[in-house]
Amino acid sequence: MEMMLDDVKILDFTTNVAGPGASAMASDFGAKVIKIESQSGDSARTYAPFMDGKGMTHAWINRGKKSVVMNLKDPRAIEVCKKLIKEADVLVEGFRPGVMDRLGLGYDVCREINPGLVYCSVSAFGQTGPYAQRPGFDLLGQALSGMISVNGEKGGHPIKHGVTIADYFAGPNAYAAIMTALHYQRRTGKGQHIDVSLLQGMIYLNSTIDRLNDGVIVKPNGGHHSALCPFGGFWNDKGEGVIICAPNPKAWAAVAKAMDRPDFLTDPKYATVNVRAKYQEEIIAEIEAWLSTFPNMDAAIEHMMACDVPCCKINNDQDVVNDPQVKHMGYIVQAPTPDDVTSRDTFLTRGPNAFFSETPGYIHKAATLGQNTHEVLAGLGYSEDEIARMMADWKPNADKV
Repeated sequence: MEMMLDDVKILDFTTNVAGPGASAMASDFGAKVIKIESQSGDSARTYAPFMDGKGMTHAWINRGKKSVVMNLKDPRAIEVCKKLIKEADVLVEGFRPGVMDRLGLGYDVCREINPGLVYCSVSAFGQTGPYAQRPGFDLLGQALSGMISVNGEKGGHPIKHGVTIADYFAGPNAYAAIMTALHYQRRTGKGQHIDVSLLQGMIYLNSTIDRLNDGVIVKPNGGHHSALCPFGGFWNDKGEGVIICAPNPKAWAAVAKAMDRPDFLTDPKYATVNVRAKYQEEIIAEIEAWLSTFPNMDAAIEHMMACDVPCCKINNDQDVVNDPQVKHMGYIVQAPTPDDVTSRDTFLTRGPNAFFSETPGYIHKAATLGQNTHEVLAGLGYSEDEIARMMADWKPNADKV
């Protein structure tokens, strides 16, 4: 079957999660991705969960890619890379700013080799500026962007988000940027350098920055929105939770109907979502007392849904897999395991990010470390002797040079 990106060639110099996510998404839709790995391999190969001792985060984040092992301190490896760059549409790199320049593979060099190259750099804080050379991790992006400052219990210390949101958003963010630049390249023949950072992505997601226009610095507010009510997590006396979202008049009217509270629609203190936010603690207490009149939360949810209240249970990960809507849509899939996992043929994971009616995406198998080194070198015209010498020098699982 023809796939949307099967005419796109990507050279991937990324590790961990943020950078690899971009090229992995492209592979779902047919892009040919060659991933350059050190002798020890991408760090993601060591991340949980594990099957047969192999880190399966790698199987997700490097799905559909070819793995080529190189020692980038070897001039022969740089020569190979330059040949690959000449044929590539896209290069994605995730080193600390300046490393690719020192290797002789910076954007200016690559642009001379291939003027149409879309060159995407994914970093923690951006390619320039006072933080550019700092080591970067997901949690630092969360903290510097303000995302942690608004998360946590009311009156308590801010806490990090429960998922690695900065890393995992950087992938789709870079993917969108690459596809935009690739569209321009196809129209004009011109490539360009893209600078994507974890910090920038988290600032993009941090909607509370807008509240500065009202002179408000948002602080942690527990399971409830600081400016909307009701809009958050509510609990009954049995410790069961539900999400209720009623930020607009229609949804609030549904809450009033469900609770048999016509005063919710006539009392001035309930008039608008902004006014209700001022009485948030009182409203939360009333809703939670009402929820506790039901034998269980499932019964309360059934009643609220019958009244068209926007609500749902709070799924844990296993609940997500079992959720009827998730099952119907096929959001969770069984993807093929890499060849070095022999005890199972598939693993449970997330499917492609969107559905397309004519050209659907697929979660493809990830490569074992160095699985495609010979294939790629031979495709560039290297002789068997040259390939044998380089592969011996760049043997997978050897210590880093």
